[in-house]
Amino acid sequence: MKIDSPDPRDCRLTPPYQTTIRGLASYTIPKVDVLVSAAIRSQPPLPLAATWPVPNSVVVQLLGRLPPGGTATGNTLVTLLDNDHRLYADNRRTQVDMRFAKIFRLGKKRLDVGVDGENLFNTNYTTTYETTYQYSVGNTSMGGTWNNPTAIYTPRYARLNFTLSF
Repeated sequence: MKIDSPDPRDCRLTPPYQTTIRGLASYTIPKVDVLVSAAIRSQPPLPLAATWPVPNSVVVQLLGRLPPGGTATGNTLVTLLDNDHRLYADNRRTQVDMRFAKIFRLGKKRLDVGVDGENLFNTNYTTTYETTYQYSVGNTSMGGTWNNPTAIYTPRYARLNFTLSF
Protein backbone atom coordinates (compact mmCIF):
# COMPACT_ATOMS: atom_id res chain seq x y z
CA MET A 1 0.00 0.00 0.00
CA LYS A 2 1.52 3.30 -1.10
CA ILE A 3 -0.11 6.03 0.95
CA ASP A 4 1.49 9.11 -0.61
CA SER A 5 1.62 7.93 -4.23
CA PRO A 6 -0.72 9.18 -6.96
CA ASP A 7 -3.95 7.25 -6.59
CA PRO A 8 -5.19 5.61 -9.81
CA ARG A 9 -8.68 5.23 -8.33
CA ASP A 10 -11.34 7.71 -9.42
CA CYS A 11 -9.59 8.42 -12.74
CA ARG A 12 -12.63 7.35 -14.74
CA LEU A 13 -15.85 8.39 -13.11
CA THR A 14 -18.86 6.33 -14.23
CA PRO A 15 -21.47 6.58 -11.49
CA PRO A 16 -24.54 4.37 -11.79
CA TYR A 17 -27.62 5.83 -13.45
CA GLN A 18 -30.08 6.97 -10.79
CA THR A 19 -33.29 8.93 -11.11
CA THR A 20 -34.64 11.86 -9.16
CA ILE A 21 -38.35 12.56 -9.41
CA ARG A 22 -39.81 15.97 -8.62
CA GLY A 23 -43.32 17.18 -9.19
CA LEU A 24 -45.62 20.04 -8.34
CA ALA A 25 -49.39 20.26 -8.86
CA SER A 26 -51.70 23.12 -8.05
CA TYR A 27 -55.45 23.52 -8.48
CA THR A 28 -57.93 26.20 -7.43
CA ILE A 29 -61.40 24.85 -6.61
CA PRO A 30 -63.56 27.35 -8.54
CA LYS A 31 -66.76 27.99 -6.54
CA VAL A 32 -65.13 28.10 -3.10
CA ASP A 33 -61.82 29.76 -4.17
CA VAL A 34 -59.62 27.28 -2.32
CA LEU A 35 -56.10 26.65 -3.58
CA VAL A 36 -54.81 23.09 -3.18
CA SER A 37 -51.24 22.24 -4.10
CA ALA A 38 -48.83 19.39 -3.56
CA ALA A 39 -45.12 18.87 -4.14
CA ILE A 40 -43.28 15.55 -4.21
CA ARG A 41 -39.59 14.80 -4.31
CA SER A 42 -38.06 11.35 -4.55
CA GLN A 43 -34.28 11.06 -4.57
CA PRO A 44 -31.96 8.07 -4.91
CA PRO A 45 -30.10 6.72 -1.88
CA LEU A 46 -27.08 8.69 -0.72
CA PRO A 47 -23.62 7.38 -1.63
CA LEU A 48 -21.59 6.52 1.45
CA ALA A 49 -18.02 7.64 2.03
CA ALA A 50 -15.36 6.17 4.28
CA THR A 51 -12.02 7.65 5.27
CA TRP A 52 -9.61 6.06 7.68
CA PRO A 53 -7.33 8.32 9.73
CA VAL A 54 -4.11 6.30 9.87
CA PRO A 55 -1.69 7.53 12.56
CA ASN A 56 1.52 8.80 11.02
CA SER A 57 3.46 6.51 13.37
CA VAL A 58 1.98 3.59 11.37
CA VAL A 59 2.74 5.37 8.08
CA VAL A 60 6.37 5.80 9.12
CA GLN A 61 6.58 2.04 9.81
CA LEU A 62 5.23 1.32 6.29
CA LEU A 63 7.12 3.98 4.31
CA GLY A 64 10.17 4.53 6.44
CA ARG A 65 9.43 8.27 6.49
CA LEU A 66 6.62 10.73 7.15
CA PRO A 67 4.18 11.45 4.33
CA PRO A 68 4.68 14.84 2.61
CA GLY A 69 3.36 17.59 4.87
CA GLY A 70 2.73 15.14 7.71
CA THR A 71 3.68 15.55 11.35
CA ALA A 72 4.86 12.82 13.67
CA THR A 73 1.75 13.10 15.86
CA GLY A 74 -0.76 13.64 13.03
CA ASN A 75 -2.86 11.36 10.86
CA THR A 76 -3.03 10.58 7.16
CA LEU A 77 -6.52 10.17 5.71
CA VAL A 78 -6.91 7.08 3.52
CA THR A 79 -10.02 6.79 1.33
CA LEU A 80 -11.56 3.33 1.73
CA LEU A 81 -14.41 3.54 -0.80
CA ASP A 82 -13.91 4.68 -4.38
CA ASN A 83 -16.18 4.77 -7.43
CA ASP A 84 -15.52 1.12 -8.24
CA HIS A 85 -16.43 0.05 -4.70
CA ARG A 86 -19.30 2.39 -3.85
CA LEU A 87 -21.89 1.72 -1.15
CA TYR A 88 -25.28 3.39 -0.92
CA ALA A 89 -27.71 4.03 1.90
CA ASP A 90 -30.60 1.59 2.16
CA ASN A 91 -33.53 3.53 0.78
CA ARG A 92 -34.82 6.24 -1.52
CA ARG A 93 -35.68 9.54 0.09
CA THR A 94 -39.26 10.61 -0.66
CA GLN A 95 -41.04 13.65 0.71
CA VAL A 96 -44.56 15.02 0.12
CA ASP A 97 -45.65 18.59 0.97
CA MET A 98 -49.16 20.08 0.67
CA ARG A 99 -50.78 23.49 0.87
CA PHE A 100 -54.41 24.52 1.36
CA ALA A 101 -55.30 28.21 1.09
CA LYS A 102 -58.56 30.15 1.03
CA ILE A 103 -58.51 33.02 -1.47
CA PHE A 104 -60.15 36.33 -0.51
CA ARG A 105 -60.56 38.86 -3.31
CA LEU A 106 -60.51 42.51 -2.14
CA GLY A 107 -61.05 44.57 -5.30
CA LYS A 108 -57.78 44.35 -7.24
CA LYS A 109 -56.00 42.86 -4.23
CA ARG A 110 -55.93 39.21 -3.23
CA LEU A 111 -55.33 37.66 0.21
CA ASP A 112 -54.45 33.98 0.54
CA VAL A 113 -54.84 32.51 4.03
CA GLY A 114 -53.50 29.01 4.16
CA VAL A 115 -51.71 26.23 5.91
CA ASP A 116 -48.62 24.45 4.60
CA GLY A 117 -47.95 20.86 5.61
CA GLU A 118 -44.29 19.89 5.21
CA ASN A 119 -43.16 16.24 5.18
CA LEU A 120 -46.71 14.85 5.40
CA PHE A 121 -45.68 11.21 5.81
CA ASN A 122 -43.13 12.18 8.49
CA THR A 123 -40.23 10.45 6.77
CA ASN A 124 -37.07 10.47 8.81
CA TYR A 125 -34.42 9.54 6.29
CA THR A 126 -30.81 10.35 6.94
CA THR A 127 -29.31 13.37 5.20
CA THR A 128 -25.68 12.92 6.33
CA TYR A 129 -23.63 10.04 7.70
CA GLU A 130 -20.42 9.77 9.71
CA THR A 131 -17.64 9.21 7.16
CA THR A 132 -14.68 8.46 9.43
CA TYR A 133 -13.85 4.78 9.82
CA GLN A 134 -12.31 4.25 13.26
CA TYR A 135 -10.35 1.05 13.44
CA SER A 136 -9.62 -0.54 16.78
CA VAL A 137 -8.84 -4.13 17.73
CA GLY A 138 -12.15 -4.72 19.52
CA ASN A 139 -14.21 -2.95 16.87
CA THR A 140 -13.08 -4.45 13.57
CA SER A 141 -16.53 -5.46 12.33
CA MET A 142 -18.28 -2.09 12.80
CA GLY A 143 -15.66 0.61 12.21
CA GLY A 144 -16.54 2.65 15.27
CA THR A 145 -19.12 5.30 14.50
CA TRP A 146 -18.72 4.99 10.71
CA ASN A 147 -22.00 5.15 8.81
CA ASN A 148 -23.98 6.35 11.84
CA PRO A 149 -26.53 9.06 10.92
CA THR A 150 -25.42 12.56 11.90
CA ALA A 151 -28.54 14.38 10.63
CA ILE A 152 -32.05 13.40 9.62
CA TYR A 153 -34.71 15.21 7.63
CA THR A 154 -36.88 17.77 9.39
CA PRO A 155 -39.98 16.12 10.93
CA ARG A 156 -43.55 16.86 9.86
CA TYR A 157 -44.82 20.31 10.68
CA ALA A 158 -47.52 22.80 9.70
CA ARG A 159 -47.08 26.49 9.00
CA LEU A 160 -49.73 29.19 8.82
CA ASN A 161 -49.33 31.36 5.73
CA PHE A 162 -50.72 34.78 4.74
CA THR A 163 -50.01 36.16 1.25
CA LEU A 164 -51.21 39.58 0.07
CA SER A 165 -51.00 40.27 -3.68
CA PHE A 166 -51.53 43.81 -4.92
